Amino acid sequence: MVPTFRFLIASYLVVIIISPTYAFSNRWHRYEISKPSIATTKLSAVHDDNIVNTHHATTSPVINRRKWLYTQSALVSSSFLGTCAYADGTPTESNGDAVIPRKVSTENSVIILGANGGTGRECVSAVLASGRPCYATTRSGSFHYYDQENESSPLRRTNPKLHEDEADVTSLDGLLALVDKINVGAPESSVGAIIFAASASATGKTPGVNDAFSVDYQGVINAARCCIQRDIPRLVVVSSGAVTRPNSAVYKLLNFVGNGIMEAKIRGEDEVRDLYRNRGVIEKGLGYTIVRPGGLTNDPLPLGPSYMEVNQGDDKSGRLSRADVAAICVASLDIDSCWDTTFECYLKDTAKPVDNVGLSNILRLTDPTSYKSGREGTGETWNELLGGLKRDFTA
Repeated sequence: MVPTFRFLIASYLVVIIISPTYAFSNRWHRYEISKPSIATTKLSAVHDDNIVNTHHATTSPVINRRKWLYTQSALVSSSFLGTCAYADGTPTESNGDAVIPRKVSTENSVIILGANGGTGRECVSAVLASGRPCYATTRSGSFHYYDQENESSPLRRTNPKLHEDEADVTSLDGLLALVDKINVGAPESSVGAIIFAASASATGKTPGVNDAFSVDYQGVINAARCCIQRDIPRLVVVSSGAVTRPNSAVYKLLNFVGNGIMEAKIRGEDEVRDLYRNRGVIEKGLGYTIVRPGGLTNDPLPLGPSYMEVNQGDDKSGRLSRADVAAICVASLDIDSCWDTTFECYLKDTAKPVDNVGLSNILRLTDPTSYKSGREGTGETWNELLGGLKRDFTA
């Protein structure tokens, strides 16, 4: 059943009004994570010759028994808000760094973690469209989205470049074994990139298996360590939204519905940045790209770069299709300016300041904001759209 307009408005208001009364305190989250519950990252950033120290803090929510008051509104609203995303501070550019990012050739295989998810499925299609071999991996080892009817579809079961395999992101040893198997079996198409499209579902509550801590925190760390230990040139992480905005309605909603997923995601991102900040990793030319889309839609076809805007600075978002998210993930493999970067992406005509984006996405508004951060990027091609991105840290 499609929710009514009145119900959508009411559900959003419930989140705004009720959530501040319970959602945040300085108490610990029920997940015992080795780092403090308030995670602070300091990055030096360069934009227009202005050096800025940026900080973020994510405060752990306390889930109490008033959950029933707005479970329905949260679930409905979350489907309209999708997964919004915001950059971890303002990035920095190292003009004096002579290290050249390793290339991901069209012969290199790309592993998709979480291929049975909506965004993961689109990533499989986008990788195949780029001409690269693709390993669609899932916890079960079975890929659910073969195209059984269209023999010209890249998702057809007979496509020689499409492979399915088992991968559990909670097991570093398992990921390493998967990469070794691919590299030994097809050395001419060794693994060139891993796209992390896995995420805990709203029903994922089994510790160590499918909860937010295991997937969105430990899982992304395992993927990063796997790439570094096996010299895989690029890790692309599809992240979530408002992760540096714990007081925003979007953060509160998604964190509640996802059982701590927002905190898990930002802390996972922080670990990835720390791992890749190591000088030895940088000198190898290994890098990451963290893509933080706005609210996700299921529109079947990507609109492409000319309809999109990217931003760095955690102050704008919007919405876009999963197909466009997948396209930008794959495009980033070919663009050096995406090396060691975190950025937001959304359709230009849906752009809003962070504080207004939730309601705008619910109403599916297409009246772009007049607000300018000064860090936006647009273009007719992927190179134009992504070419101005700044690195997250100095090398």
